Amino acid sequence: MLVRKIINVAAPLTEEEKAELAALKNRPIVYDEDCMPLSEESERKNDYIMRKYNTRRVTKELWLKEFPEDFQKRKAEATG
Repeated sequence: MLVRKIINVAAPLTEEEKAELAALKNRPIVYDEDCMPLSEESERKNDYIMRKYNTRRVTKELWLKEFPEDFQKRKAEATG
């Protein structure tokens, strides 16, 4: 379940917001087949793409542009 809340960063946090953030901090991350954890190498590549393109979303197209060899490996693993 995703939780989204808009917070005015210029205003100080209310006690309720502080409590909510503290509760979220202690909550475990649940991974599934739609949202799997990244390997250390993939995290590094993700960070590289986000910095280079100044974006928060790494798309398949950006990944393919920067690391085409990863897609070639994926095709080889799927067929063999």
